[in-house]
Amino acid sequence: MLPQIVFCAALACIVSAIPVDNGVEGEPEIECGPTSITVNFNTRNPFDGHVYVKGLYDQQGCRSDEGGRQVAGIELPFDSCNVARTRSLNPRGIFVSATVVISFHPLFVTKVDRAYRIQCFYMEADKTVSTQIEVSEITTAFATQVVPMPVCRYEILDGGPSGQPIQFATIGQQVYHKWTCDSETVDTFCAVVHSCFVDDGNGDKVEILNSDGCALDKYLLNNLEYPTDLMAGQEAHVYKYADRSQLFYQCQISITIKEPNSECARPQCSEPQGFGAVRSAVPKGAAALRVLKKRAADFNANTLDVRTDISTLDIINEPASLPITLRYRSANGDYRVEEIAADFIRNGICLSTVGFAAVFVLMFALFAVAVIVMTTLSRDPSKA
Repeated sequence: MLPQIVFCAALACIVSAIPVDNGVEGEPEIECGPTSITVNFNTRNPFDGHVYVKGLYDQQGCRSDEGGRQVAGIELPFDSCNVARTRSLNPRGIFVSATVVISFHPLFVTKVDRAYRIQCFYMEADKTVSTQIEVSEITTAFATQVVPMPVCRYEILDGGPSGQPIQFATIGQQVYHKWTCDSETVDTFCAVVHSCFVDDGNGDKVEILNSDGCALDKYLLNNLEYPTDLMAGQEAHVYKYADRSQLFYQCQISITIKEPNSECARPQCSEPQGFGAVRSAVPKGAAALRVLKKRAADFNANTLDVRTDISTLDIINEPASLPITLRYRSANGDYRVEEIAADFIRNGICLSTVGFAAVFVLMFALFAVAVIVMTTLSRDPSKA
């Protein structure tokens, strides 16, 4: 009985770790400016940490170091800090987005930290130009119906065309790149995917589909298949940059009117060679703010951008299997602010090195006392 009591007393010494006594109050305050996005957070207690763009903590211009106030924030120019800009045809305009992390510890990421997907939409205004003319007494009436443009998306699915969208993956895992456009009408539009790039979020950009929609490196992505007028896809295996875990994909989709009683035109591509992907050097500080200005006359107004991203695990000796809760993306379709949990275990028992040593010493001392007591009790009284 006594050893059991000693063992239970030792277990009772284990206590939960203490989290940082701070957190975000309410929703972030977002200001969509003409050349930048500003994000501000209200905190429960005075803030002593960092606000930075995910993956770019080491870049001073993409990190804000705050201290002593209950407000923390950061301003992100459109032409830096991996701020993504995507054109949309329905609704017509430009989405500008980034992922921002607020960290409450000055050195480490802890369980109270949060990451937010921030997105601003800049709508393109349609202008009507009119003039006055004289008409005859007999006029022709025209009845017109406006057909909305398709809404397109880019997904990376697990396994094949019917898989779930993935968020995390392992190197070599089989996935399916899928581009889908949804339209309110049937047999009206055709879609062609082209100009696809993958980058690491830090300026290293590689072209994997050229402007004609043809694949450049069969080891990364083969020529696309078009099962329907508004769908394209291809199987591939997951890869990653040598020192980066995240992959950001961006493609363009051209929407054209489908001619009656005809098939949609598709890219005529030869079999891609291996190692043919083209690395693009994007000069730092390039003036990318023009995307919010009037489009150039030679720009195809029926071309839109689609983006997606995944995080990959590095090469390890043993096969890895990701939990389902980490593997697939959330079904939340909120474009404005999507909170991403920075930790996956809310309630756990954790001991520091000092705490573990103290518990070990206490258990050893209790064990020694128990041995002495048992030895004393078991001693033969006749020999005393």
